Amino acid sequence: MSFSNKAKELREMAGLSQMRLSEKIGISAAAIGFLENHDNEPKGSTVAAYAKFFEVSADYLLGLEDDFGTRTPAPMKIASLSSSNYSDEERRIIEEYRKLPESSKQLFRRMAGITDTVIKN
Repeated sequence: MSFSNKAKELREMAGLSQMRLSEKIGISAAAIGFLENHDNEPKGSTVAAYAKFFEVSADYLLGLEDDFGTRTPAPMKIASLSSSNYSDEERRIIEEYRKLPESSKQLFRRMAGITDTVIKN
């Protein structure tokens, strides 16, 4: 997922308008709209503002780590899915999970009894 998609998803999950978010993080509403509607690279200060406000890592926002905080290069993720350690069903579940919006992933993790403590260990 791109920064644009993550930025919009985080804002919507927080129930904030672009204007309200702009007031909170000191970036113009027009800039927020541009970031959310275009797949352009944000400035470092913008990434830092989003990371601090939404309490996520800059790596997550930039797509360098997954929702669990695991920093893995994309080619290794693909290779690990093709590993014989996974059944076809497990691969399919993982692939579908990765397509879910963050809110659905959080719900899935709660339903599966996966907590942040379990994930970080």
